[in-house]
Amino acid sequence: MKIAIAASENHVKSQVDPHFGRCDWYCFFDTDTKQIEFVENTFRHHIEKAGCEAVDFMSGTGINIAIAGRFGSKVVEAFRANKIQMIVPEKAKTIEEIINQIK
Repeated sequence: MKIAIAASENHVKSQVDPHFGRCDWYCFFDTDTKQIEFVENTFRHHIEKAGCEAVDFMSGTGINIAIAGRFGSKVVEAFRANKIQMIVPEKAKTIEEIINQIK
């Protein structure tokens, strides 16, 4: 399973970012290989539709789950249309804490 986590910085000690579409980085975690990869969010500075453009990108990566502090309504619609589950952690967590919970 592949998971995308909105990240404030490009390391596992980073906090999960509160904004999916405007975060600085995405952390991709593959539960099968345990591989972790950080990819810069090049859509974050777009005036409009940053989140929807990020969803289009995510859909092409084969992710099954997206994790962020919140998802905008258009992003929710787009993820649902692509059958990608969204998770909002109950409290602030680091990327490492999320990955350890998933393992």
